[in-house]
Amino acid sequence: MLVELLTANLLFASLAISALAASGAAALGADIVLQGITFGATATLSLLLLRPLAIKHLKLRGTPAATNVDALIGAEAITLTEVTDRSGQVKLTGETWSAETQGGVIAADQKVQVVSIRGATAIIKEV
Repeated sequence: MLVELLTANLLFASLAISALAASGAAALGADIVLQGITFGATATLSLLLLRPLAIKHLKLRGTPAATNVDALIGAEAITLTEVTDRSGQVKLTGETWSAETQGGVIAADQKVQVVSIRGATAIIKEV
């Protein structure tokens, strides 16, 4: 089942259900051929019917949360120095970042918004 946790495609879960069905048939005294047929039929049914339903319920709903640099887009920052289209610094999420404007100059101690991130530089605009 560790493989199932890593892949999350539920193939091994379907096969585990089939193995349980075949072992149940064996416990009831079925011969090896009937056990094989039970395994095959259960595997087919679980892959065709149960797996799609389970995957549908396991999929994430909505938009995934932004992470890393994507999470900074739209964030507010404070200019630490005058920021031009070539240089400057802002305080963004508690850290000092290099910053540039999209055009023009923004004075120090101004509230700004991150428009994009280019490398290690925040592209900003006034709020």
